[in-house]
Formats: sequence, C-alpha cells, structure tokens
Amino acid sequence: MQRKQSRNMKRRKWVLVIFLLSLLLGTFWPLALKESSVKLKPIKNDDFSVNNVAMLSTNVVPKGALAKDADNQLKQAHYVGTALIVHKNKIILQKGYGYADAKTKRVNDAKTLFQIASVQKGLTATLVMKEIEAGKLSFDTKLSQFYPNVANSDKITISDLITMTSGLSQKIEPTSFVSELDNIEFSAEHSVVVGEPGIGYGWSYQAVNYRLLAGVLMKLTHQSYTSLLNKLFNDDYKLGVTTYKHFIKSSHRAIGYDTSYDKPYENNLLEYNRETGTGNVAITTGGLYRYYYLMINKKFGKIVNQVWKTKPGEEYAGGIYHMNHYMLAHGILPGYEPTIILTNNGDDAVILLSNQHYRKHSFQPLAKKIFTQMTAIPVK
Repeated sequence: MQRKQSRNMKRRKWVLVIFLLSLLLGTFWPLALKESSVKLKPIKNDDFSVNNVAMLSTNVVPKGALAKDADNQLKQAHYVGTALIVHKNKIILQKGYGYADAKTKRVNDAKTLFQIASVQKGLTATLVMKEIEAGKLSFDTKLSQFYPNVANSDKITISDLITMTSGLSQKIEPTSFVSELDNIEFSAEHSVVVGEPGIGYGWSYQAVNYRLLAGVLMKLTHQSYTSLLNKLFNDDYKLGVTTYKHFIKSSHRAIGYDTSYDKPYENNLLEYNRETGTGNVAITTGGLYRYYYLMINKKFGKIVNQVWKTKPGEEYAGGIYHMNHYMLAHGILPGYEPTIILTNNGDDAVILLSNQHYRKHSFQPLAKKIFTQMTAIPVK
C-alpha cells in the first residue's frame, strides 16, 4: 500500500509540474514571439536611398546605363578595391573589385575596410568643431596656448591649422612610438617654419598641422585621440571607423598591394602609429560616404561652413578641397589610395577606396572621369 501511495504522489507531482509549465509557456511564449517580431524590421531591398543606412553596407549591382558604364570602366582599368557611386541621392553601385586578401581569395565588397590615409584629416577637423561648439576652443585660439615652444605659435591659430596655412612643416619622423601624445610632442619639437601663418605664403600641405590639432584635442579634453574618435564616430554615429591596431586583426580588412598580388605591403606599426590624426584609420566606402552626408547635413554640428571655410585664394579646409561645384579628398599610404569626389549637397558622389597603390599609378583620374560623366561637372 505504501509503495502504491508513493507512486501516486510522484505521478501527481509530475502532473502538477507539467500543468504549471504549460500555463507559463501559454502565457509568456506568445508575448516573446510578438516582441521579437516587432524588433525585426526587414530591409527594403528596393530602397537605394542614402537614407537607408543598411544599404550603405550592402553590395549594389549596377543596373542603369550610368552604373553599368562606370562598372565597365572600373573593370577595364583593372581597379582593385571597392567603389561606391551615388547619383541623385540614390546608391547606383557599390561593388568590390579584386582581392582584399589574395592569399585566401577573399574578395573586396561593401563590408571591406580600407585605410583612408589623409582623408582622416576631415575626421580630426570634425572633432575640433565639436570642441569649438562646446565653447572650449575658438577658430582664433592661438597654438601657443598648447604648444608655446613651436615657432610662430603665438601667431598661428586653430583656423590656420585647419586650413594648412600655419607655415609649419615637419622634416624628421619619429623612429619609435610610445603614445599618441608623445608622438605629437615629437612633431611639435621638430616643427620648422616654411612660411608665415595666414593668407598667402603660409599655405603648404603638411601633415604636422593635423598632428598638432590632434595634440590640442588631447590636451584640451585629457583623453586620447582614439577615445575621442571612437566616442563620436562609432559610439554616437556607428560609422565603423577602425584604428590600425584593430584593423590589422579584422577579418574584413583589405591588404595593401604594390604592382601585383605577389607584393603585399608588410604591416608597419610605426609608420601608421605616427600618423595620429592624419592617416591611421580605416573605414568602408559606405561608412565614409555616411560621414560626409552627416557633415553636409550638419548632424555633427552647426558650424560646418566655418570649418570648411577656405582662406582667400585657397581651396583646402577641414580635410577636403572645396571647388565651386564639388569637393574632393584624396590620400596615399603604402598599398592604399582613397579618392572621394562629391557635389556640395552630397547628392552625387564617387568614392573609390583602393588597396593597390604604387609609384606613378593612381585611380584618381578614373574617379574624376566617372564623376564628370555622371554630373557634367568638370573636375580639375
């Protein structure tokens, strides 16, 4: 009798457990499914507008005559890299050409990361703009407030550095790297005068201008340049800007090549680390276009026109050349060549991020040709 009773007791317990579980599942499971269905929003594959952020990381095959013609020209030029072409606010082509990694046969595509070299100067100018809007800096702030030992620093303004009219140059490069701030200190110590600051002879395209701006940012905020970069462009705006330290470990990185896939450039940590603020980050074509789109539409700040204001007779300001009807940015690093051409409103753009570069070879003329054919705007 006792055995039968204990068996019955066990059966009753299991029935009760099963009943309670069924109640719980019946109550909560449908809610969980309903909640997940609300969160998952399908991408509209027919929406090629630049406002569809998901499309900026998606391969877009050429369909119209303009896109197909550009695609053919890129193929005929043996272009290596990823191309993004925007026409009338629509993405008409985003496609990879050649290998991102020839050894593993991984091809370039919309998600491939490329070193953007001097194009990074625009990001540095944007970080400076944020501090100016916060009232911590002004365009007229003198460099001497941060680097008093630099020649002419009592005459050189933040505006002069942004427009590369400081009259400074740096002939000697560091042979070691300790930190970003120490790297800038080296630049400050080895700055030399090549012209008077301001209008006229002060203009000279020199990386030291933006290295010093990176140093100003770090001294002003007591944060590293990388921290400031990540906070604004990645945490706040999800652009996917990647520092060299993480770039070389990324499964999406493009390896830089010389004349052929048999000649990849070796990783040179020193060469990239010393380019603080001036050329040591990577991004995708879509992420880079998004950056310019946000700048043009004053999403990073309201004083973009002042950051992009050139000195009389000059064309460069805030990391980009400003012409009458278009803007142009370009850079070169061993194995990499970024070219960006876009209209002043950003509705038309050609972005070529290439992982092949060598002496006397450039894809920039091709980018200019495609842009002119698309917009009827002649490019110098």
